[in-house]
Amino acid sequence: MKMLTIIALVVSMLAGAEANAEIFVLTQNAITDTNPSLSNPYTTGQVVAQNIIASGIGRGSGITSNAGADRYSAKGWTLAAIPDGTDYFTFTLSANPGYELNFSSFVYTGQSSASGPNSFAFRSSVDAFTADIGSPVATGSIINLSAAEYQHLTDPVEFRLYGYSATGAAGTFSVNDYTFNGNTAPTPEPQTWVLFGIGSSLMLWNLLRKRWRIEL
Repeated sequence: MKMLTIIALVVSMLAGAEANAEIFVLTQNAITDTNPSLSNPYTTGQVVAQNIIASGIGRGSGITSNAGADRYSAKGWTLAAIPDGTDYFTFTLSANPGYELNFSSFVYTGQSSASGPNSFAFRSSVDAFTADIGSPVATGSIINLSAAEYQHLTDPVEFRLYGYSATGAAGTFSVNDYTFNGNTAPTPEPQTWVLFGIGSSLMLWNLLRKRWRIEL
């Protein structure tokens, strides 16, 4: 009986930790600099939470830097009506060893010139950049990242913000600031998950035994 109580407590603690996980800023950058687009990636001024590694904001090989203060700007966006695999801004995040990464949202503000991209897509390395996430626009968006595929990540994950359907090669698009929200948690040891499985099974068996007694 004591062992069952202990295992039940472990199960409860694991479930409670998941339910009560606090959402905080994983990384953010207000991008205040005279010409941040010269750097690829740009990391100056970025804030990074404990147990997180963040790349800053960078760009794909299909676009080039565009001079501008207080924003990360690029030109040369594709005129095609679908995203080009090399025209994007990129962000990579990972958790330190022994921790897992859970995302909540990506928030940014931006701006596009008159001949810059009119359409946008946000994708991730989780599915090799195939599925669109949310509905980004030039002026900024709040992208929901609470789906199961963006939780409990122990490997680095890259997010890309694509711009396309520009009307001129000199058209520009910039990210003026950005924030990734979520949380980190220690990665459970294998024996903890074993206890979790045993505990769940024992609790179910105990519940069924009580029901059988009532029916008898």
